[in-house]
Amino acid sequence: MTQQEIQEKVNAFMTDRLEYEPDMLNPEAELKRDLGMTSLDAVELAIFIKRTFGFLPERNAIKMLVTLQDLYDYIAKKQVEDDK
Repeated sequence: MTQQEIQEKVNAFMTDRLEYEPDMLNPEAELKRDLGMTSLDAVELAIFIKRTFGFLPERNAIKMLVTLQDLYDYIAKKQVEDDK
């Protein structure tokens, strides 16, 4: 899956399920500070990642991500690792 496809899927989830405004979802947006992501949001995001991308994020991995770009990159990296 390309970086663009990852970004589109994540942003669709963020707007549809977590109800963030689409104009808030730029790669530099900070998950906690700019988007106000809560621990419950992080759990829902982890479930989404498992269902959509086929892996469950490591414990506390989402908490360590700062920006949306970090999230996109994390998913892309994990997919490459899983393909090996």
